[in-house]
Amino acid sequence: MNKKILIISNEPLSNRYSNGRTLRNFLLNIPKEQIAQFFLHGEADETIVSQSYRVTDQDALNSLLMRKVKKAKKTQNQENINQNIPQKKIHRNCKTMVLRDIVWRTYAWWKKDFDKFIKDFNPDVLLFQAADSPFMFAITLKIAKRYKLPIVMYNSENYVLKKRMYSKANEKSIWHKILLGSLKHVYKKLMDKVSFCIYSTEYLENCYQKAYPHENKSCALYTVSELSPLPDKTEDEHFNLLYCGNLGVGRVFPLNEIAKTLYEVDKNAVLNIYGKFQDEASEKFVCSNKNVYYGGVVPYDQVPQLMSKASMLLHTENADRLQNLFGAFSTKIADSLASGRPFLVYAVNEYPFVQYLQKYDCAHIATNNDELKEILTKCINDADYRKKYLENAQKIAKEKHSIQKNCEIIEEILDKLN
Repeated sequence: MNKKILIISNEPLSNRYSNGRTLRNFLLNIPKEQIAQFFLHGEADETIVSQSYRVTDQDALNSLLMRKVKKAKKTQNQENINQNIPQKKIHRNCKTMVLRDIVWRTYAWWKKDFDKFIKDFNPDVLLFQAADSPFMFAITLKIAKRYKLPIVMYNSENYVLKKRMYSKANEKSIWHKILLGSLKHVYKKLMDKVSFCIYSTEYLENCYQKAYPHENKSCALYTVSELSPLPDKTEDEHFNLLYCGNLGVGRVFPLNEIAKTLYEVDKNAVLNIYGKFQDEASEKFVCSNKNVYYGGVVPYDQVPQLMSKASMLLHTENADRLQNLFGAFSTKIADSLASGRPFLVYAVNEYPFVQYLQKYDCAHIATNNDELKEILTKCINDADYRKKYLENAQKIAKEKHSIQKNCEIIEEILDKLN
């Protein structure tokens, strides 16, 4: 595969960001000289791409208002860009998202150096990572039209299919109607032009095929894992669960339930949590449990060490967030399956990812508190039962979450484009 790929995404390719890591792991076999990226936030890793062009929300606004901003000297990895310029934190809601969209769609930020960036790289294809911002779809279409490039879309979200885009949004609000309407409009325009769509699950692919038929122009590629089976380093005599990842989207509530149930089953057992709470109240809510240890945020490369020391790995979702997260498939699931460590999921079985794990019989699954209590009791008292699904987990990790397989599929898709 010798095509040059220009990536359009919110985050750059990097292990530091979950979305950036997902896309990066699909392109591991492609030399960095064939990859460039346009992104909005985060820091580029120039060891895995040849060129990067970042425009932040503040950059877009400054360009519209014709503000002159003194920037720090650019370094190869861009770490010094804007480092001394305070970035205003804007509360994210439908109104601010609509206003943000208006700012970006003025294209005041699109300067001659952006065209030069694209021309110098001279891409053969655009790889667009879809999310919830209409302007990102519009930018992708504009680049594709100007430079006559085919579009491949990677989509792991279902915003455009929802009646309510966000759990806290008021679907009757004028701002929500404008935002969703704008997203649906530009999504349809992109679907008329897209050459191929890659979805994160078969469930999501089926949903989009029904809403926007594109027969023989899509496939499902599950997020991959770089992990090999990890050594068992459970030195502590006490049972411990490990949750490592996103602490938003209502997950604090099931984590609190798990902590209480675990304490009820075994007062010496510990729930280890790593990640970033959305606010201090959420942190206090969960960490007030005696058996919770909170380790904060850790670099991704330290996570395998934590996994090795855990009796079981844990993933959970809030039942109340089902409508907003039904298309989600956490990167943590792929890593947990590939890790060779016992894996426990606490979520209602209406979640498609739960049905996926049930289908392949590759994890302990508790869909309610009674089941959770029963499974924890058995897992604490019976090591063989705890490891019951490891063989199946390894099998499905190789079949569905293999870097080599999925990289080959991506290359084949890109190579066939005209």
